[in-house]
Amino acid sequence: MRYSDEALDYYADRFMALRLARHGITLPQYLANPEECELKALEPEPPLPAQNAVILRIWQQQDTGVMPRQHADPVHGQLFDTDDLVDINELLAGWKAEIDAEEQAIAHLPQRNGAIIEPLAHHRHNRGTHRLSADFSRKHARKGA
Repeated sequence: MRYSDEALDYYADRFMALRLARHGITLPQYLANPEECELKALEPEPPLPAQNAVILRIWQQQDTGVMPRQHADPVHGQLFDTDDLVDINELLAGWKAEIDAEEQAIAHLPQRNGAIIEPLAHHRHNRGTHRLSADFSRKHARKGA
């Protein structure tokens, strides 16, 4: 589609003023549908990569109580007291050791297609052909003795 120079200048200036590039929108996308793209300008801008790294680090510390090895920010210093936080590598190693110990405890059980099965210790009693095999009355008990 062809745009006049005045319209292109107007929409390009508006594109820059709304900072739509920060939302991942290009100028041709904006020109194709300005109304929808301008709605995105009302949304909060996504964080910068440095801000995103800090957000993830704070979330990780608050949510899990785990502190990564490099915990000091050279610009702002430490955000939290690191005495009560756990090193993530130690935590992962401990979890792996627990899983290995639990798997070792059940490794000896019989399996069929990877699923643990319980072999049955009893057999079906067929009453039709062996009528006297399970008769424990006194009469049959004396015969065998």
